[in-house]
Amino acid sequence: MKYQILKLISILPIVIVTSANANYADVKLTHINPEKSAAQWIRTKQFSPQYPIELAMKGIVGCGVFKVTVDENGKTGDVELVSSIPKKVIYKPAKKVIKSWEWKNVSDEPNLAEEKVIRLDFCMGGKTEVEAKARCAEQAKLECSA
Repeated sequence: MKYQILKLISILPIVIVTSANANYADVKLTHINPEKSAAQWIRTKQFSPQYPIELAMKGIVGCGVFKVTVDENGKTGDVELVSSIPKKVIYKPAKKVIKSWEWKNVSDEPNLAEEKVIRLDFCMGGKTEVEAKARCAEQAKLECSA
């Protein structure tokens, strides 16, 4: 039963409620290199990554650029922080999210390791999920380095 509740929580959008005001959160994933259309490996589940609870509870928003290695078996290997705002605060919670991803080979090529550069934007604000996604899309257009 606990597992089912945790599983349900992990797929629902994060909603932070403070004195009758709902504050939605969203995470936007951007494939920097290779672009998603040119990648050998993509995530098996193509929905928004989960907003890390540690960040949500502290009201932390920001972005991070990560170098991620997917090995020849489709497992996440190294996750390295390239840059972030705020500086280094989002690395541990974001790394935990990235490490949980499963990957599938979508190319016609044999399985080979692939290095990716991705950007995750962690956004809060808005009274609806649509508003939160719109804020995140705008935030993703900004520079992600201090």
